[in-house]
Amino acid sequence: MNLTWPKFHDSSFRPTLRERWGFHWRANLRMLRRPRDLVLFNLISFAPLFLLLGFMWLFPGLYKSSSGDTSALLLTTMATATFFFALQHVAFVVAMNLTYVPHVHAVLRDQGIPVCGRCGHRLPPTTPGAACPECGHTDASATMYDSKGIPSTFDDPDRILEDSQR
Repeated sequence: MNLTWPKFHDSSFRPTLRERWGFHWRANLRMLRRPRDLVLFNLISFAPLFLLLGFMWLFPGLYKSSSGDTSALLLTTMATATFFFALQHVAFVVAMNLTYVPHVHAVLRDQGIPVCGRCGHRLPPTTPGAACPECGHTDASATMYDSKGIPSTFDDPDRILEDSQR
């Protein structure tokens, strides 16, 4: 997993700007229909903020200037802000990779572009069932909701209850 920026698709795939806007728009709409992905995205994205608030609550005197010299306060604030922004960026990229990128892969496959559901590597169109040469993934599904054998409580909650009672 690349922690600098999400990898939406293989670098050999060069869609036009209009095509990129189109499949990202459809991926956004697809993600908005999955409450689990939205909740997970928000939890991961807000985790650094909760850590920052907890840190400030645990060490309340760290951000107060007791004398006329504010250089220590400035240094502490700058170091905390730098660390927070780096951590926030990593959390955002992890949230994107876990919740949004699979929807982009699914939209690309829906448009007939054979890509791996896990890493987004372009697959040869002649062997759609073959394993991905990049990561070895064989399943063509994008999310747990789309894969066979894994029921979703959002799709049919009664079926989940019936399966669990057997």
